[in-house]
Amino acid sequence: QKAPPRKPLTQKTLQKKPTQLMGKQRLTTLRRQPRLRTLQSKTITMKKYIYILLTFCLLISCMEDPTAGVVVPKYTPSTENPGGPGEEPGDGLIDPAEPLDRGFMHLKGRELKSLNSISITGLNDGEKVILSTLAGLAARVTGDQVYINEGGPSSVWLKQMQNKYGIPVNTYNALAPLVQHYVETGVIKGYIVYTPYSEGQSHSINVATSLCGLLRGIAVPESLVDKVKAMGVTTELMDVRSYDEKWLYENYKDQLDKSLAADMKPEIFHHLRDYITMTNAFAFYDYNARRDWSWRTSILKDLDKGAYCFGYYDLDEWGMVNNASQLGVSMLPTDQAANLATLSSIYDTTGLKQRPATKEVVTEENVHYVTFLVSDGDNIAFNLWGQQGYMDHDLHGQFPLGYTISPSLYDLAPAALRWYYENSKEGDYFVAGPSGSSYIFPSKMSDADLDDYLAKLNEYVDKSGLNICNILDQKIMDNPKVYNKYLAQPNIDAIFYTGYGEKGDGRIKFSDNGKPVIEQRSVLWEGIDGGSNRGEESTVISQINSRSANPHSADGYTFVFVHCWTKNQQSIKTVIDGLNDNVRVVPVDQFVQLVKQNLGPK
Repeated sequence: QKAPPRKPLTQKTLQKKPTQLMGKQRLTTLRRQPRLRTLQSKTITMKKYIYILLTFCLLISCMEDPTAGVVVPKYTPSTENPGGPGEEPGDGLIDPAEPLDRGFMHLKGRELKSLNSISITGLNDGEKVILSTLAGLAARVTGDQVYINEGGPSSVWLKQMQNKYGIPVNTYNALAPLVQHYVETGVIKGYIVYTPYSEGQSHSINVATSLCGLLRGIAVPESLVDKVKAMGVTTELMDVRSYDEKWLYENYKDQLDKSLAADMKPEIFHHLRDYITMTNAFAFYDYNARRDWSWRTSILKDLDKGAYCFGYYDLDEWGMVNNASQLGVSMLPTDQAANLATLSSIYDTTGLKQRPATKEVVTEENVHYVTFLVSDGDNIAFNLWGQQGYMDHDLHGQFPLGYTISPSLYDLAPAALRWYYENSKEGDYFVAGPSGSSYIFPSKMSDADLDDYLAKLNEYVDKSGLNICNILDQKIMDNPKVYNKYLAQPNIDAIFYTGYGEKGDGRIKFSDNGKPVIEQRSVLWEGIDGGSNRGEESTVISQINSRSANPHSADGYTFVFVHCWTKNQQSIKTVIDGLNDNVRVVPVDQFVQLVKQNLGPK
């Protein structure tokens, strides 16, 4: 693809050193002095020449190569892929034209061999973009990769890779030496200049991000070009400041990966940009989509069958998922996920499976059964951040609790999924979804698309041990066609249904093959219904305590859905502490088994 005409960079005024200014001022002063006598004149002339010589030497020193001492790799043109945008990598690197490996569903970075970790603290927004695109570029061509340490759960995954998988970690305290390391190893070929969204609402950051993998560069805002040059990245690969995603799509559509795209807000800096860079994905964000879905529709239609859309369209969640589902595309909320390129580069999934569900439970008579399930497990960003906080809470393990979680972690972050399984306690149980391996509205999918999706989901949940699924949609309890399709899969044992915008009546139904579909009956959710107290602890306590204590009736069961963003472990404990003596809180898998035993077809 021919590059667009270069737009010349705005040159900053050269900052003259104080000694240079002093020399110039001194010479001006000398020219104004009267000639006193010949000796004095000769002395002044000699001083003048000395000052000129010193000034010249200073100018020469200012012109010295700022990258002195940095080894810049020499590239030779590729003979195997002469039409490609890149050139042969340096010694020990994998040719970027070599396709990435795919896990069960998702593209993975090159197998991880070593990590270069750097803290995000202290970096400005432009430096975060540089770092993230560098991380993606490294994961495309080498096992020696970048890890962006955000602290908190991010540090947990770093330690997990180091301790559980034996990955050596080298810590960098500044961005410059890290960039120089990847210049020396031949990973970085140059830089792509963009304008931040904060300057005129430019979308060129998305253009640069999508091109970094293709052109083997890092994305750099104009304000940091000189700084990056001083790090040894001296070649400008492209200036995209005047371009947007539509230009990118028109000119590079055939070179971008067709198995995924990404709803990516241009205000986001280091999150997800690494994975976009690594996969050569198309990053876009249409602020107008909520009023006109046509352009987004055309993008998703161009993707391969069964494709995923990463990122998140936060202006209209319902519209985002509805639009994608109708086109057979699965949403994977990842817009705030860091290090996906590197986390995906772990290949060992030996034993990466949840414990088997309980198959038999003794039913107590005259009791009401309750189970709690935490929301938003489809959100990879939540899986990699807030969800770890639930597991790391002081109250973890003091009562049974279910967690929705994404089976896609099996490919995208197996180290994190392993941590969750290994740190679960008695009473914990993980549920796939919503609505399976990704965020979809199954009722909006065509029969053919849903059948393909579920066939893959069936294998995914078998690999990960996530045999119970959460569906988020509308009117599914009255749509047996959908839940029968899910439960026809041999590895899906039950459905927990949460209706989008629906209050939930706690209905329990069974599929044609006798598997349960369980609807939420209560919800812990601050401010639900526009500010009502329906989701507050006191309301939920009152609801449960007033319900039937008959486990042989659907009225004897309550599935409480916990909104992860407004309620936590303490909220759940408050509810449990307020329940009557005849209420039993049980793990998710036991709850399912009790429903089967006491309400299922005989």
